[in-house]
Amino acid sequence: MKEVSSMAKLVNGLVQTRDEAEAAAERIIDCGYTRQDISMLMTDATRHRCFAIPDGSTPTHTFGAAIAMSVVVPGLGFVVAGPLAAAVATAVGSGMTGGLREILLSLSVPKHWAERYEAGVRRGGILVSVFARNDRDAELLNLALDDLERSSIRPISHVRQVQTMYI
Repeated sequence: MKEVSSMAKLVNGLVQTRDEAEAAAERIIDCGYTRQDISMLMTDATRHRCFAIPDGSTPTHTFGAAIAMSVVVPGLGFVVAGPLAAAVATAVGSGMTGGLREILLSLSVPKHWAERYEAGVRRGGILVSVFARNDRDAELLNLALDDLERSSIRPISHVRQVQTMYI
């Protein structure tokens, strides 16, 4: 278990395919983070479309096992793997019922970005997130996730979180 500082910065990117998610993850790893630092959030339908693993086979993509073993968040229909899972679980456990938008707002994501992320995920997108260690990393991660080939929407959000469990 690792702690996320009380003012960790959540950096997000919205992608459309498993390959784009893998590329975003590799760029994050190139910035000095590990696979365990990266979160992915999507609908259950997107998980089955993009990360399906035939029975008994070994995942061939970076996040295959984590995504395959992730659980649908009750009542929301989203699948989340990685450190963001603890924040989502806390929000759901506290009775938050407004959906992904409300969860992202609780993580200090600006309203217009939270709405865009929720709409993008509902349309089949994959939200790739990482808690940056500091402001410099947040800027670097934003640049790493900024790709003109896709619609990049990745603001820096100040997150008030005491502890996050890595899955």
